[in-house]
Amino acid sequence: MIQERKWNSVISIDKNLAIIQIMWLSLLMRITIVNQNIWLVVELVGVILCLTYTFTNLKYFRKNALLLVMLFTAAYLLSSLINRSYNGRLTTYTGFIFACKVFIYFTVPWIAIGKKGSKRVVQASWNCLMLYWVPSIITVFAQGRNVIDNANNVYFIGNKFNVAYLNVVMLCFLLFLNSERKENCSRSFVLKINSKKIGVFLFYAMIVFIDYYMKAYTGLFMILFILILAILSRCLQFRSAKKWSGFLNFIGKPLAVTIAVVVSGLVAISLEAIMNIPTIGAYLESIGKTGNILSRTLIYKNLAEIIERKPLIGYGYGTAIVSRYFGPNAQNGLAQIMIYTGILGTFLMLLMTFYCCKVGERQSKSSQTAALLYAIYAFILSATVEITYGSTFFILLAFYCACGWEKKLSRGDMYE
Repeated sequence: MIQERKWNSVISIDKNLAIIQIMWLSLLMRITIVNQNIWLVVELVGVILCLTYTFTNLKYFRKNALLLVMLFTAAYLLSSLINRSYNGRLTTYTGFIFACKVFIYFTVPWIAIGKKGSKRVVQASWNCLMLYWVPSIITVFAQGRNVIDNANNVYFIGNKFNVAYLNVVMLCFLLFLNSERKENCSRSFVLKINSKKIGVFLFYAMIVFIDYYMKAYTGLFMILFILILAILSRCLQFRSAKKWSGFLNFIGKPLAVTIAVVVSGLVAISLEAIMNIPTIGAYLESIGKTGNILSRTLIYKNLAEIIERKPLIGYGYGTAIVSRYFGPNAQNGLAQIMIYTGILGTFLMLLMTFYCCKVGERQSKSSQTAALLYAIYAFILSATVEITYGSTFFILLAFYCACGWEKKLSRGDMYE
């Protein structure tokens, strides 16, 4: 009898952690060796499983959060349905699936963290993402670095940008798992060597090298930016409203995060002027990126014309409208959201960001959840020249938000 119980405990699967892993494996990034039609089936099955999980756990939602994420989802769904004759069947279907995934990216982490706690959910996510990360790194080195611009090289989960963004998420989760849960970060930067910090340092050095090897400079800037934020949060204190406040308290304000998202969109307007700054122009030329930035300015000059045709609801997710103007996409996160969902969806996206950061602010002083905030800012930085306001950004917002709820919940009524 005792042996039977032990055996059952070994083979038992926690559905809350399993559904998080399903979300990552089937709904985040496509495995390139899998046929597109097969992957559409994989996505559909993942969506059905995750939605079933969500609707059977509605008691874990706050009404205002559920309403907001439903409105944001509806913005994607509405834009895809209205533009179905313009985009065609496949793009419309992709838009419908993505609208479902937007809902899932927020609700599944909210429920799972509410039931199992953030550390177990993050650990399950880390374990799952290793199934993406390890073969991706192998394919990076297997293909070598013998090309001038390997943006079109296809690795296990996509091109160098997919791998670079995965590096950022892995770093974020590693910092989360290896940080002690403290209500306030130290005011001084103190280096204490231990095995955990050595492991984090080695992983950090590894992904810096990988991004450099792939020439994924956007991803490289993201992980260096995370290091800068971490150092500033430890060291920097400034006087505000007649009292001393930490840098982490400042960047953790929901208004600060939301304004940063808006500013990332304004870069599309001001990029040409930024390039004319001698030091920046010389640096871009030194790393061979002047041509890439110039191509972005050509796209940005046509954004106003594209957006003003359908300003309210946009063109629908997956639209190829920008491809007629020198590029595959808007090359700016906020501009791409506006093209997909119009002013309505962009406003709801900003509102969603503000709400998640407002809730997450309750836990922003924790050295654990600070890692999530750093990653959110890293994706905001990348959104100035890439389209990073999507799947991974939404999931990070959901994790950060759920950690804020976690602080307030009592284990007796919300944890299993």
